[in-house]
Amino acid sequence: MTSTMRWLFAAAALAAISLLAARRPDPEPPVKTPQVDATIAEAGFLAGRWQAAMGPQKDSFAEEIWSEPNGKNMIGMFRWNDSNGVSDVQEIISITEENGTLLLRLRHQNAAAIAWEDKDKPMVFVLAEKSPTLARFVSLRDTGSVAGCRYERQGDKLLIDVLFAPLSPEAAAAGKSRRNDLHFELTRAPLK
Repeated sequence: MTSTMRWLFAAAALAAISLLAARRPDPEPPVKTPQVDATIAEAGFLAGRWQAAMGPQKDSFAEEIWSEPNGKNMIGMFRWNDSNGVSDVQEIISITEENGTLLLRLRHQNAAAIAWEDKDKPMVFVLAEKSPTLARFVSLRDTGSVAGCRYERQGDKLLIDVLFAPLSPEAAAAGKSRRNDLHFELTRAPLK
């Protein structure tokens, strides 16, 4: 191999390495939406185990469990079991304190732990409203038809609303219908 060929080979290898490095996911960019200043301690009202019987016959079961804030994060899980005790949906949720506000990231999976979202694209929401017992998050990216979610604690109840976005004109023209918002009223339960 001549020195020119070696030089061309080295340049090609360097270009390939640069391209591979450029494909790595970037860290979360600073939030570009109107920012609500908050610390992770302000989401501490979520901590605990919350559950309820669901459905018209009250024969399904929903449960959400949140850790206490620690460092700049807290983690939660949600499951919704059908009347046979089979998990229809499971979620892994995190809230992190970043750039002076809170981001909520969510991933869905089925009972076999097969994820719904791409491995590098969790649903990401940013804090839009807060009070000592309320946190409302709105879509930041990769949330599909979900516009936002709202958590409100009222005594021993945790109210959760999952809000869906209006249909695009194209989806409406294709005969699709808007998904109904989801509302959960969970009651504090002891950790077992």
